[in-house]
Amino acid sequence: MTFINNLKQLFGLGAPPTETKLVHEPTPTPVASKPVPAPSGMPSTPKQREKIIRFVVEKLSAYSSETEALPTGLVLWIRCDDAADKDRMDVALYASQPGHFQQELSRHLADHYIRLAPDWRFSWRFVPDELPASCTYQWGNLGLEVVRPSIEKPLQVRIRALTGQTVEASYLLDPTTQTEFRVGRGQMVQTASGRVRTNDIAFIDADEPGFDAMRGEPNLSVSRQHATIRYDADKRRYCLMADAGGLPANGNKTKILRTNDTIERADLPGVGYVLTPGDQIELGGEAKLLLELV
Repeated sequence: MTFINNLKQLFGLGAPPTETKLVHEPTPTPVASKPVPAPSGMPSTPKQREKIIRFVVEKLSAYSSETEALPTGLVLWIRCDDAADKDRMDVALYASQPGHFQQELSRHLADHYIRLAPDWRFSWRFVPDELPASCTYQWGNLGLEVVRPSIEKPLQVRIRALTGQTVEASYLLDPTTQTEFRVGRGQMVQTASGRVRTNDIAFIDADEPGFDAMRGEPNLSVSRQHATIRYDADKRRYCLMADAGGLPANGNKTKILRTNDTIERADLPGVGYVLTPGDQIELGGEAKLLLELV
């Protein structure tokens, strides 16, 4: 401002200067901070869901080649420390959408060729302390109980000779009394190691009482330690294993004549060949046994 203007203002001859208005900035509204969740031993919901699926798939990998006695259900046991952990697990398992988690789990099992029974069931339960002993598998706070089909009683079959002469007209294989049945020539024979072997299904030897030269001629092709029939309780079936005397290396053969007219050679030591009612077991190329349901 010049000196003349100041002088005019002093004697009231000039316009007063324009006042400068102060602009007050509005006070910002404080943003409420989000509450920090309390620390927990469990991962977030998606990670927990992935953990459960990975646990089940890994533990059930043994069922990828199963075709019989498939599991009928799965029970997931979860150890939780408090109610918050249970709530998070309910969300991870789609508790509000019944059946949704089982459908998702089914897809993962199918991707890994893991088979369960067509109408298998899935459920989960919480425990505050230790996982129950019924859990087939455990991993951290997770336990998996595999429900197998109930079997009322073991499978019984009967063995009888089609060609050859055996001590008994037929033999009942009853797994409630024993699960291994030795087959060979002679009832009591001595092995190469000096042990005495008892044949449960015995072809009469030429020097034993009751031997008929005509009926018993095929017996001479049977080894004294020819084979063993073993019962598999888990799969409810019988398997044939060729013993040392029934292997080609020792001059003998063991075959299974199937009901569909196919032939399977049981010539690998230590390998169990599944038997089905109606199958015939050929020993040494001459003697034959028939497996029948009781």
